[in-house]
Amino acid sequence: MERTLLDTSIYGELIKELDVVDKLVSCIPQQMVIYGSRVIRNELRETPKAEKEEGKNKRSLLLKTYDLLVRKENHSLPTNKLVESLAADYLGEYKKQRGALSHSEMANDLIIVATATIYHLDIVVSNDKRSLLSSSAAKAYKLVNLAYRLNNPVLMDYQSFK
Repeated sequence: MERTLLDTSIYGELIKELDVVDKLVSCIPQQMVIYGSRVIRNELRETPKAEKEEGKNKRSLLLKTYDLLVRKENHSLPTNKLVESLAADYLGEYKKQRGALSHSEMANDLIIVATATIYHLDIVVSNDKRSLLSSSAAKAYKLVNLAYRLNNPVLMDYQSFK
């Protein structure tokens, strides 16, 4: 069974392809468990209330999709001091790897990967090639996790995940 964390960017893709959501729901819990976090849900909540997707409220669609996939209360993983400390270490290494984005631009993505690492999740899915999936960030995760003897979650883009 694969334990998977979907980045905020993936929910925007999922509401465009409801057949993929149906396939995911049919895989849960036999082949896959989808996890979430307060960081991801809060980013989804930041979607402006006026935005529409095919005539429907986009924010509502995003949150309903999140709630459908992150089924159980204990599948919404909390951020704690350990996650925050690991994310800070990722940022330091990201800067050493000449990562171009600022702390504020990277903060949530680093928390998401740190959450997946600390809770031993298998896969992190994102479409954010500029930050979460960038080569500088991937190298930072790998080097920091190696130093702490932590397993790296597999980083995957949406097309590969689909």
